[in-house]
Parts: sequence; structure tokens; C-alpha cells
Amino acid sequence: MAKATTIVEESTGRSAGPTVSLDEAAASPASKRVLVHELFTTIAPGYDRFNRLASLSLDQGWRRRAVALGGVTAGMRVLDVCTGTGDLALCCARQIGRDGLVVGLDFTEAMLYGARLKEQRLTTSKFLQAPASNFQLPASSFQPLAPSIFWLNGDAQALPFRDQSFDRVFIGFSTRNLSDLRQGIGEFVRVLKPGGRLVILETGRPANPLVRAGYLLFLGTVVRAIGWIVTGRVWPFTYLARSVKGFLAPAEFVALINGCGAPAQYIPLSGGLASLYIAQKPS
Repeated sequence: MAKATTIVEESTGRSAGPTVSLDEAAASPASKRVLVHELFTTIAPGYDRFNRLASLSLDQGWRRRAVALGGVTAGMRVLDVCTGTGDLALCCARQIGRDGLVVGLDFTEAMLYGARLKEQRLTTSKFLQAPASNFQLPASSFQPLAPSIFWLNGDAQALPFRDQSFDRVFIGFSTRNLSDLRQGIGEFVRVLKPGGRLVILETGRPANPLVRAGYLLFLGTVVRAIGWIVTGRVWPFTYLARSVKGFLAPAEFVALINGCGAPAQYIPLSGGLASLYIAQKPS
């Protein structure tokens, strides 16, 4: 346990601010990569708690909706890019059964550490601590999350996989963080099998101007306050508010995805508080 604590402390650091300014990150893709890596390394220990509080616990329902509409079924090969602490990957793992494969990829080791711990807790609570008699139940009534789930440190914009490797590719609340959005989407489409689906869950853009103004105000005030309470830092959540405000409108993002070779549709969730994009690679 002491070793685990040391890993988190070493990875999160103790500096109050980023080594790259938000303005530098906005102007330079290379600087943005540095900032985003430092941001998620810094907030990793409080990431899940922040998500639940800032979304009023809606975020897990959005992930389940994304998996359902993404059509994840038994036996599929699924890639969750920018997996973070693994919520989407684990949600997919529950659907694919014993013959499927889930890979959760992230370029921040501190986030992957959280994903591995979460998987371990879920597996232990359901199986290793279960009464011995439970293991005599029929296989259909008592199954692990997935026998094949892997966590991989890697670059979303240069995926280490062959063409046409996956039935589904997911990314949750992270396309805003890519330093080259078109390159990233192109990579996601590349590794999809023909007929496979790309499922993108993102922050929202309410259509109603008054609701949108209130949403952005919430991000710039309440969300930043929650972030400070949970992590002791404000700058990551200042970046969050800026990145949401500056991201593409749904029609613009759909056009970009279409241009990468996968016709897409936009589905607003919870009145536009979150955005779901589903694209299918032509067969």
C-alpha cells in the first residue's frame, strides 16, 4: 500500500500551477499536449469524485446510454480511447461477455493506475469475496466483468494497432483535449472494422441560448469551485471551462467526423447537457 501511495504522490506532483500556460496551450498543439498530460496527472486521484459532483451524478448514465446506443454486444473487440479511470471501458466490458476484448488506452499513467484499481475493486467485490457456494451457480448467472480487459499507455493520435482491429471505438469527454482533432478522429476510424462504430461522448451545447448561457456560467463558477474543493487546484477546471466554450458546435463536429470517412449523427443527452456522436465506418 505504501508503494501505491508513492506512485500517486510522485505522479501528481505538488506544484500549484501548470508548467505551460492556458494561453500557450491554446496557441500551440505541442504545448496543449504538455498541459493536458500535466492536468490529468494532477487531478487523477480526485477525478471520479469531481465527475460525480460536477455532473450531479448524470455522467454514469450518459456513459451507459453511449454504450447502449453504440450497440455493444457479446464477443466484440472494443477500444476506449482516453479511457481515464476506465468507466466507459468497464461499462463495455459488462456487455461483451467471455469472448470479447476491451482495451482502455490513455497517455496519462496516473489515470490508468486509477482504472486498474477500479477494475480490481469491482472484481474483488463481486468474485473473490463471494461465498464459495456462489461458484457453483450456472455460468450465465455469475460471470466476471470480462476475462480480457487491458489497460494500455498510448497516444490517441498515433494508435498502436493495425487497421480494422476493433468493432467499436469509444472516447468519453476527451476529444476537446486532442491537440489535432482531425488526426485523432482519423486514427479512430482507421482502427475500426468496416461497419464498425465510433462513439463519442462529449460535454454539451444546449440549443436554447438561455440554457447554454447558464450552462457556461455553471462551468465557470460552480464547476471550478468543485474542482478546487476536490483537488485543491483551480487551473485544470479553468481549462475545462475554456475548452467546452471553444469546442466545435455539433454541426461542425459532425462535418469533421464525416470528412474523416465515417458518416455521423448527433444525439443531445439531458437537454443538451451532454453530446453523443455516433459514426459508422462504411462496410
